[in-house]
Amino acid sequence: MTETMSRISGRCAIVGIGESERSLNSGKTPLKMALQAARAALADAGLKPSDIDGFLSYHDNDSCGSHWLATYLGARPTYYNDVSGGGGSTEALVADAISLIDAGIIKTCLVFRSMNGRSGNRMGGGKARDNVSSRVYSTAGASYLVPYGINTPAERYSLLATRHMHETGLKVEHLGALAITARENAQRNPNARFFGQPPLTMERYLEASYLCYPFRKYDYCIETDEANVLIITSSERARHFHRKPIYIMGVAGRNSTTHAHVYSLDNNLDVGGFYAGPQVFEMAGVKPNDINVAAVYDCFTWVALYQLEVYGFVERGGAGQFVASGEMKIGGKLPVNTAGGMLAEGYTHGMNNVIELVRQLRHSYEGTGRQVVGCRVGMSMGWGGPMSAGAMILQN
Repeated sequence: MTETMSRISGRCAIVGIGESERSLNSGKTPLKMALQAARAALADAGLKPSDIDGFLSYHDNDSCGSHWLATYLGARPTYYNDVSGGGGSTEALVADAISLIDAGIIKTCLVFRSMNGRSGNRMGGGKARDNVSSRVYSTAGASYLVPYGINTPAERYSLLATRHMHETGLKVEHLGALAITARENAQRNPNARFFGQPPLTMERYLEASYLCYPFRKYDYCIETDEANVLIITSSERARHFHRKPIYIMGVAGRNSTTHAHVYSLDNNLDVGGFYAGPQVFEMAGVKPNDINVAAVYDCFTWVALYQLEVYGFVERGGAGQFVASGEMKIGGKLPVNTAGGMLAEGYTHGMNNVIELVRQLRHSYEGTGRQVVGCRVGMSMGWGGPMSAGAMILQN
């Protein structure tokens, strides 16, 4: 382990978490939702607004600024920043927060994501009120994609998924098994988008038409209006809080592949997690078998399953049997996205999954069927497009 890695590991902790109401049409601005989530996180940590001197957020031109949140919260930041990004940005900003705290620039940092992802700017297209999608997936290299009908994440990832399925024997039924698991987890979570809905069966899953092979509607993450907040401080300060701190043992922020355009790689299944994994496991001093509970980025079912192979939880080609045998359920070898994940709970580019990870490590659900019994070490895996990845290992 390098000197930098050993110095960072365990030096900071998550001490507060908060969420706004989750809905399909909030009727609120992202600023108002961010305030609701921030106040909940402050109450959770037992802090005042004046205790926060760092504010960080990620957005896709669909949120409020950090300085505005600080102003209306009643705080004056020593440092604030708003970065453009989606998947993997939670872990990246946690890494930034640790760096800022370790450098002495700030003492306590509030990281947030706030978006009207259903009623406002939708990731799959333009405004929700548009009859047809007006948004072209605008990345560098789009001229090589858009003329061939590859405009959305589903179309981009379908090519990777079918290649992986061809090479390993992964089946659509395996994708369905994860979708079913996500819906089951959501039934334990009253705040999940699909709480209280009829159970998803394999028969129902297979009856649904393909929207973009191999993806049916159940393979897509859901869109919601909501805000999420994490509060991070040094481990030394965290020991004095009334809430049990969850220590950050390792973090990789936006570790990337050798090329920013996935179709220019010699192997288009070479994704950011192959590089983030070794970094975060070495930093934390653990191995995949040491992880008790996971928050896996699940914008699509295939994305979550592939990451199990990428990070070494199963061998190549083993993700299908792993999920089909129930090992990703609560009570299995690696419970995943126990609140329902982005497939069934809500969607803030992964931060909601991290909040659930913190709750599991706090044992917030002790005595209920939602708690992963005895969990001590958890891991989040972010997916940045797939050209980059963020990952984080937490311990109680």
